Formats: sequence, structure tokens, C-alpha cells
Amino acid sequence: MRAHSRVAGAGAAVAILLVAGCSSAGSKPAAAPRVRTVTVHLVATGCSPRALSLRAGATKFIVANTAAPAFNEFEIHKGSNIIAEAELVAPGVSKTFAITLAPGHYTTLCKGGATQSGSGTLVVTGKVSHAQSGISAEAAAQAVTRYRTYLDTQADALVARTSPFVDAVERGDIAQAKALYAAARVPYERIEPVAESFGDLDPRIDARENDVAAGHWSGFHRIERALWVENDVTAMGPTARQLLTDVTTLDHLVRTVPLQPATIANGAVELLNEVTTSKITGEEERYSHLDLVDVAANVQGSQAAFDAVAPLLPTSGAVSPHVIDARFTDIDHVLTPFRRGSGWVSYATLTPTDTRAISQATDGVAEPLSRVAELVLL
Repeated sequence: MRAHSRVAGAGAAVAILLVAGCSSAGSKPAAAPRVRTVTVHLVATGCSPRALSLRAGATKFIVANTAAPAFNEFEIHKGSNIIAEAELVAPGVSKTFAITLAPGHYTTLCKGGATQSGSGTLVVTGKVSHAQSGISAEAAAQAVTRYRTYLDTQADALVARTSPFVDAVERGDIAQAKALYAAARVPYERIEPVAESFGDLDPRIDARENDVAAGHWSGFHRIERALWVENDVTAMGPTARQLLTDVTTLDHLVRTVPLQPATIANGAVELLNEVTTSKITGEEERYSHLDLVDVAANVQGSQAAFDAVAPLLPTSGAVSPHVIDARFTDIDHVLTPFRRGSGWVSYATLTPTDTRAISQATDGVAEPLSRVAELVLL
């Protein structure tokens, strides 16, 4: 979970705008589609500009933070869902995401910590033309099907693993709850960008104590503190039951979430951003120190999302599947020394050299991966 108010992910979350229709031209992209570029600045008062009016179609957003320490996130909302976002955009940093915008009215929001600016507007007009993409409707649909299968499987696993964990908490069996905690976390962390798309659901499941208003903290990490710090879960029954209700709701929602290849690719990048800007600090699992569980799950989820869209990419070049797969292998090599059987060492035992190596390997794959979404825009 990132270290600020939670909602949808990604250089854009596996964020999610389904566009009507797809091109029937070609089965492989000859080149990236003709993409419009839009820059949004994070400023002292929030977003600039607040009002955007764009034509429908392939769009690359650049979110630049020049001097806005209070704000680090730009979101696009459709109704109650976050459609796309750039997050963890620190001062002096720019992040991008790409998406095919369908016509309609959207709201925008800049956020940071518990603060948010007044919402803005995004009006998208015209019709989507896919003539430039070179990706066939069939190939795009296959990519979406591959990822949806993974997404549904992980959501099912989340419910299946959370249920016995909740049972142990309700019985007051601290040892058993601790033993089951890590396994329950894995599927959530693998699909985190999608999980973040549904308004308040993600904060209820995964917020850290400082991410939400006082008195509203619930979910995995509230129980984590009770297990590892308070050594007392007698008051955690309602929190545990609500957690199971929320992950069950998530399991149902992910089956209806619209997907397109570019937003799947955006989500792959977002999962790696979670590692390098949030998980690497050791603050996510601050009581249990099981952060490497989350790191590994984020990487696994990122690779699964990339694998879904990889067949749409050129077979050679800096953003080819061969290059990106090799970078994922590099991360695995860096993480391997920290494995212990089916688990991981305590994050508290890692040295600055260790965490630097993990960050560098993760950045190594995030850089070419960040260019994939633009290549697979419809």
C-alpha cells in the first residue's frame, strides 16, 4: 500500500476505461498509435489545469510535480471508480500513463496524504478511432482474457485465504492468525492496482494507520498491529468480519471491471512503483516485518500483467518481451538470497545495500515496462 490516501493505481491503475470496439487491422502493432500528450501539473493548490477538454482516443498523460509537496497524485474518476491515475509523484518528478479515452464526462482529483484539492473536470468528445494502433480486436481481446483469468484467480484466492485467517482472529488464536497472515496478503498484493479502483474499498482493506482519519482504520494492517504489537485480538472480531466482507465484495467487483491492454500495462508498472516507493521503506508491514512477502507479490503481479500484453509487442527492440523478461529475471536473482523455504526473511534484517539492490533491479524493469502501455493502446 502506498503511503498516502488510497485509491486506484498506476502510473495508472490497472485502471480502467473500456472503449467501444477495437481495430480489426493487423495482428501485431507496426508502430505505436498516434498518441495525444497531455500534461497536468501538481501545484500548491492541487491540479493545473482543473478543467480538461479532449477528443476521444489514445492519450498519454504526463503528471509533473514541480513544487507541490502537499500533492502527489492525479486521478481520473468515472462515477465512483478511479479510471486512471499517476501516484507517488514527488516534487521534481514526472510520471506518465497512457489510456484510450472514451467519450464522456469524468472528474479529476489531485491528492496527497489526507488532503485533496477541489475536483476538476475532464470532458471527452468525439469518437475513438483505432486506425493507427495496428492491434487487431482479436489480439486485444486475448490479452484482456489472459489477464482477467489471472485477476479472477487471485481474487478467489484472496477470499479463500482470508477466511481461515479471519476465523483464527475471531477464535483468538494469535499463533495461527500470524501463520496465516502472509498467505492472505499475497493475492491482494498481486492485484493491488485493480483493487484500488473501487473507491473506499481499498482503504478499508489495506490502509495503514496514518493513511486514514483517526477512528477509521480497519483491515489487514489494523489486525497486524493487534497480532504483533498488542498481542491481543479480543477486540478484532468486528474488524476481521468486515475484512472478509470487503475482500468478498472485491472478488465480485473485479469480475466486472473493464480492461484494455494499455491499462493492464499501466498496472504492471504501478505494481513496481509500489515496490520502489512504498514497500522498500519497510513501512507497509511495519509490525510483522513481512514486507518481502508484499515485494515478491507485487513483482509477480506485475509480471503476470506484462505477460498478458507481451504478445502485442514487437519481438525485438528495447521494449521487447525478451528484454523485459530478462529484467524480471534480474529481480528474481536479487530476491532469491532472502528466501527461506516457502517464505522470506524478516525485512528488519535487510541492510541498506540489500534494499538498494532490490530498488535498482526493480527500476531496471520498470523503465522499459513504462513504455509498453503506449505501444499497446487501441
